Amino acid sequence: MHLIRMELENFKSFGGEVTIPLEEGFTAITGPNGSGKSNTLDALEFVLGPKSTKSLRAENVTQLIFNGGERGRPAKHMSATLIFNNEPDETGRRRLRIESDEVSFTRSVKLGRKGAPISAFRIGDKPSTATEMRRVLAEAGLRAGGYNIVKQGDVTNLATMTAYKRRKIIEDVAGVTAYDDEIRKSNTQRKHVENSIETIGILEDDQKNRLKSLSKEREQALKFKELQDDLDSSRMVLHQSRHRNRSEDVELLGEERTRYTGEIDEIGNQVTVGNKSLLALDEEMVRVESEINEIMSGDAKQILDTIRQYEIEMETGGDRIADQEEAIEAANSEAEEFGKELEGAQQAKSEAETALEAAQQKLIDSNTAIEEASNDEAEARQAIESGDKHGRDLKRALGLVSDKVDEAQSVYAEKRLAADRAEQSEQLASSKLADLEEMFEEATMVRDDLELVGEDLQGENPQEDRTSLAEELRRLQKQESNLAEDRDRAENRVRESERKLSRARARQEERTKAPGSAITLAALAKLRQSGEIKGILGSLGELTAPKDSAHEEALAVALGGGLRSIVVNDDDVAAKCIAWLRQNGGGRATFLPLNKLSINRPGGRSLIVANNPGVVGFAHDLLEYDPEIDTAVRYASRNTLVVDSMEVARRNMGGVRMVTLDGSLIESSGAMTGGSATKNTANAFGGGSVSSSLDRLEAAVDEANLIYSTVEAALRELRSNQQALRDRIHGLDDSDKALQARNWKSDINRAQKDVEDVRKKVQAAISDFKNHQKSNSEAKQAAVEAKQELDSVLDERSQAALALQDHAPDHLSKKLRDAERIMTEAERQRLVAESAISSSKERIGILAERVEEISKQIERKLSIVTQAESRILELKGSIREATEKLDDLRERASQFDEEQKALNERRDEIVDERASLRASLDNLSQRRETLSSRIEELNGQIQQKREALDEIVAELAAAGIKIPPADVELPTVAEAEKSVQGLERRLGQLGDVNMLAIEQYDITAERIAALAEDATLLRSRRDQLISLSDQLESERKTRLMAVFNHVDKNFSKVYEILQPGGSGSLRMENPKNPFEGGMEMDCVPPGKSKNTRRSMLSGGEKSMAALALIFALQDYEPSPFYYLDEVDQNLDPFNAERIATLCRMRSQRAQFLMVTLRKVTLTLADHHVGVTHAGDGRSRLITDFDRATALEMGEQFEAERKAQEESAADKESMTDLPDPENMPRAPEPLGSPKSLGGLADRAGVEIEGDDEVADTDEEVDTMDSLRERTDEWTEDMDERESVLVNETEDDEEEVEQMQKEVES
Repeated sequence: MHLIRMELENFKSFGGEVTIPLEEGFTAITGPNGSGKSNTLDALEFVLGPKSTKSLRAENVTQLIFNGGERGRPAKHMSATLIFNNEPDETGRRRLRIESDEVSFTRSVKLGRKGAPISAFRIGDKPSTATEMRRVLAEAGLRAGGYNIVKQGDVTNLATMTAYKRRKIIEDVAGVTAYDDEIRKSNTQRKHVENSIETIGILEDDQKNRLKSLSKEREQALKFKELQDDLDSSRMVLHQSRHRNRSEDVELLGEERTRYTGEIDEIGNQVTVGNKSLLALDEEMVRVESEINEIMSGDAKQILDTIRQYEIEMETGGDRIADQEEAIEAANSEAEEFGKELEGAQQAKSEAETALEAAQQKLIDSNTAIEEASNDEAEARQAIESGDKHGRDLKRALGLVSDKVDEAQSVYAEKRLAADRAEQSEQLASSKLADLEEMFEEATMVRDDLELVGEDLQGENPQEDRTSLAEELRRLQKQESNLAEDRDRAENRVRESERKLSRARARQEERTKAPGSAITLAALAKLRQSGEIKGILGSLGELTAPKDSAHEEALAVALGGGLRSIVVNDDDVAAKCIAWLRQNGGGRATFLPLNKLSINRPGGRSLIVANNPGVVGFAHDLLEYDPEIDTAVRYASRNTLVVDSMEVARRNMGGVRMVTLDGSLIESSGAMTGGSATKNTANAFGGGSVSSSLDRLEAAVDEANLIYSTVEAALRELRSNQQALRDRIHGLDDSDKALQARNWKSDINRAQKDVEDVRKKVQAAISDFKNHQKSNSEAKQAAVEAKQELDSVLDERSQAALALQDHAPDHLSKKLRDAERIMTEAERQRLVAESAISSSKERIGILAERVEEISKQIERKLSIVTQAESRILELKGSIREATEKLDDLRERASQFDEEQKALNERRDEIVDERASLRASLDNLSQRRETLSSRIEELNGQIQQKREALDEIVAELAAAGIKIPPADVELPTVAEAEKSVQGLERRLGQLGDVNMLAIEQYDITAERIAALAEDATLLRSRRDQLISLSDQLESERKTRLMAVFNHVDKNFSKVYEILQPGGSGSLRMENPKNPFEGGMEMDCVPPGKSKNTRRSMLSGGEKSMAALALIFALQDYEPSPFYYLDEVDQNLDPFNAERIATLCRMRSQRAQFLMVTLRKVTLTLADHHVGVTHAGDGRSRLITDFDRATALEMGEQFEAERKAQEESAADKESMTDLPDPENMPRAPEPLGSPKSLGGLADRAGVEIEGDDEVADTDEEVDTMDSLRERTDEWTEDMDERESVLVNETEDDEEEVEQMQKEVES
């Protein structure tokens, strides 16, 4: 197999289509510098597939397209094609796995419409992909960057590189780099396994310690669970007992209803028989009445009617006589009273006449005194008038004042008379009011007497009338309906209260999982209220409350059981409370004495984490409470931080206790607790005392039961009263005194009317009296005011008289003063006398009228007595006359009395029997109604009981409790409740129990077993990985050293050919562990000492050594062709000839292509290819030019051939090297052991992931290191691979256009 030709089109400097023929043997490619001869190597690598375009001396793939040179236009596409000879060898095997003697590989690039490069690949005429084409070439040993291609500078790099990098070349040739990944994986996995083993050991010890601490808690939890199971069983029995109790109530009520229904049927039969008997009596009664009517028809009836009429008249006459006698007695009594009043009035009239005479005499005396005083005054004044002018003025003033006195006296007299008249009118109104009040009292007494008569009638007939009793019965029935509704509401309230109480107890038990805690809190609350022990502040849940309700669940989890801790003032109070609980069986509780609590303030990491994002704050800062209990709150909160979410908590884990808003708890040790939401935080803060809540519900149940009992008792009493009233109604017979009742009602109505009339008159008289009283008061006030005015004027006159007297002579003044005094006193006496005369006359007139009126009243009463006596005489005469006639009629009627008497007796018997039968039937009907009412009541009760029973059944079904068969014995409800309370008390005595200890113990034991199992598995894996690592290291070393020895032999042979008389070998710096050292080339050129070091060699000598190594490597991995780019440029002609000679000799087995400018090389080459340019930037090919005859190889050729054969034989004689494809592989990583899940986090142990750390050892890809192209590996080729299936017409046009440009 060899390369036949290269076909280029617009590739780099080759414009248009260029074909480079290549033949077997040694071909030299030459041309001036810059002509593009090295571009042929770029085209070769471009098809083979370089890792980067930088290795092709281009920044990107578009720079590989011909740029048009100096005068041409840039091309829009390019392609490079390698055509290989693929004829089969002697064994019939083709080097390329394509059934064709000639195979072409084409790679092309064209620019799209937007200038983006589009790559295409073809194998022969078929489109392909880059991956597929490179895989086919690699299978034939053809790849870019292989040892068969040596570029400019590679020889120098190989000669000057470090020993370590040179060893990497051997590793790459030997193929041991494949072992590196497996060894690295094995070691990394072993490290992880050893870390896991160490972690498991730590966790196993931790879990064993935890298991030991959980043992006691588990025992207590198991005891609690056993009691809880017994309690649940007892509660189930209690529910079943309540169900059976309600069922028995329903059965008993049903039996009672059945009994009442049978009784109603029996009563119905009795009523039917009774109605038939009553009908028979009615028929007999009709017959008897008919016979009596026959007897009583005609004259007999008339006589009997007359007798009956006379009897009525006699009875009525007697009543009227009694009435008249009562009227006479009343009239006499009233006349006697009026007589007494008349005597008083007459006496008062005499006294008034006597006073009138005395007043008249006083008036005469005062007039006489006035006249005498007036004369004395006139004389004195006349004497004074003869005085001076001033005296006259005083006299004139005195005269004016005297006129005022006269006028004031007149006014006073009128006012005084009006006051006396008003007083008399008031006295008359008062007297009239007194009379009317007396009449009212009389009318009231008459009415009261009639009421007493009515009471007597009722006493004689206590059954009352049917109408009033029926009205009373209807009132009682209405009350019964209201009470029945009240009873139903009360019963519903009882059931609802009991249901709420049961639910509250169930919620509390579910919330605390320890009923004893609720009992203990309730007991301590009552103890605090009683004041027996001072200093109990309350539970922490009562004394604190969240500032924000959104934090309630988180704060409840943070405080945990501390919410039920009791805060007390000091340890003495705590000790007393503990002793009290022990003595009274109140359970257990945790106390927080404020004087002894020791707390740690937040510090260090807690304060740092508190400022991080997502952290809400410390739990104690988010609570509201009295500063007095700050120590207790901080103690219970344990410096816990509240955070937003689990992510925030995980970022800040380690050394800090945190709780999330949804209630997940992260301990400072790393332990994490969380899961689904619980109800434990409900009503945890702000005084939500469970005991007080249960007390309120129990009080509500008691109150509802009391109301129900009261209403039920009232309802029973009312029904009893109804039955009694019905009995009274049905006990009424037909012999009631209707006539007396009607007369009594008429009299009582009349008396009541009289009372009302008199009451109206009394009210009118009271109003009139008040008016007169007011008028009298006003008249008296006016009289007083007039008297005051008169006194004022009199004083004024006295002052004027005194002034006149002071001016007059002494004897005249005295005389005048005396006259004035006498006259003033006489005037006063006269006014008093006139007033007394007027009052006396008025009083006498009033008394005279009163005497006359009383006399008329006496005359009327006496007239009534006379008329009543006359009426009595008339009535007695009528009675005597009726008696005489009645005796005569009775004698006439005696002839048919016997027969009528017998019929009447039979009629009376029928009436009695009928009344008795009617009463019996009424009683039966009433009994039936009562029973029907009771049945309706029972129906309602049964319905209610059944509804309650259905509710109990539903509750049992919801709780999964089966209804026991009737033959199963159950305790009473009281016994079941007692059992439940006993178990609750025993549970309460256990105090707070960690129910999770059972599960935690089992989980811990399981985890210890899982840890042990995982530890065993991990130790086994560790041993496996150690063995695997040792095996891989052994195989890698074996393969490396075998390849090294082979290459070393090849190197020695090649070096001796290149440097006759010299010697060369390869040496590992660390033969025992070659991977920890480099590889040196020990070369001794001809004529130099064996101790000559490589650093002392010349550049040409180093290059010859490097070329010897390259040829040695090529001998180990032969290729169909070799391409050497100016490898002889740094050699002298002698060494260049040796290199060319060696290439010429090796070209017998493989195709050699060498770019060179040395004549000796060109001389030795079998074929020549010339590349030149005309200065326009376009490369041109020259293939036919003269060359000198090649030198004869002679012995050198024979020596090379012999060396090649020895190398091949040596390689064939090598033992079978370990095949990297078959080397043992590191097993898949086990991953984190399941037993570490969760425990490692809580223990604060970090578990490494399974990701492998990339090996930092430098990897050298042999020839890449030679070419210093390591930096180019990271570059991406800006190409898009596509398969050229059908080119569009636009593409064809572009190709044609470019062809035209090339031809031009």
